Amino acid sequence: MIRAFDHTSFTVPSIDAAVAFWRDAMGFTVASDSPREGPFLGAVVGLPGARARIAHLHGHGQHLEFVQYLDPPGARALPAPNDRCAGHVAFVSDDIAADTARLIAAGATHQGAVTAVTGGPYAGASAVYLRDPNGVILELYQPAAKP
Repeated sequence: MIRAFDHTSFTVPSIDAAVAFWRDAMGFTVASDSPREGPFLGAVVGLPGARARIAHLHGHGQHLEFVQYLDPPGARALPAPNDRCAGHVAFVSDDIAADTARLIAAGATHQGAVTAVTGGPYAGASAVYLRDPNGVILELYQPAAKP
């Protein structure tokens, strides 16, 4: 039986860019950053001969893994938010406008715009999708102000 959640992983074209952004702009700490190769890696991921560099970061109660495949290289296309298997990481913000501006200055790009939620259970909140320097989608969510 599965007993715990461990981490979320993203394949990226640059571990250096991922580590710099998620450490410096998002406040994560680097737990490890190391090369991986050999028959074990290829067998696990189903890509014989795979070589990769993998970084593990911890922050905000989360464990993120970033994988840069050195061999074989993967496609460079970025998935749209509505593409199959596209994912994102969401964070609660106290000041979505300031956090958005800070992350854009740190190398993120806009996927969407800061927008007020106008219906449903989150009415009154604000949200935005951004992309980190590697194209990973992150969401900022600011809950509705309490009366």
